[in-house]
Amino acid sequence: MQAIPLAEGDLRWVFPDLVEVDPVLAVLRLAQARIERLADHLGRPGAGLVFDHLPGAPYAGLSALAEFEEVAFLVHVSLPRDPHRNVLRPPPPWQVEGEISVRCDAIRDCGRHEIETVESAHDTPLDAAGGVLTVAGWLFDRGTAEAHASWRKRDVISRHR
Repeated sequence: MQAIPLAEGDLRWVFPDLVEVDPVLAVLRLAQARIERLADHLGRPGAGLVFDHLPGAPYAGLSALAEFEEVAFLVHVSLPRDPHRNVLRPPPPWQVEGEISVRCDAIRDCGRHEIETVESAHDTPLDAAGGVLTVAGWLFDRGTAEAHASWRKRDVISRHR
């Protein structure tokens, strides 16, 4: 999987039938700026929005991550999946997800533990870009409202076995 910056990729990887790129790109740039502000606040400049692209595949996801130590703030937009076979299917809707998570602190690290999440489905590319902007704003607000150490304290499965 390659991480390709927003400016270097093709929005049609995420929005296959997109005709007017500029309005969608303008909203996604606003979302990227919010995630970058959060990353700066955390003291760890982030990469902004990137395409999660599998070389040779006609599609990609789009995500942004701001993290510091063991806390991660993530927004992701993806094509819909068939709920029965877990395979991609043609949009709409597009799935937009936001997540705040902490790294597992158990002896056997299981990955990340979700602390807060939001998700929504969108029927148009512009609406999906607006969903990304909304989640980026939510992540910025949550990431700047609480002390960094407070997220670890909210991990209900901390030190699990």
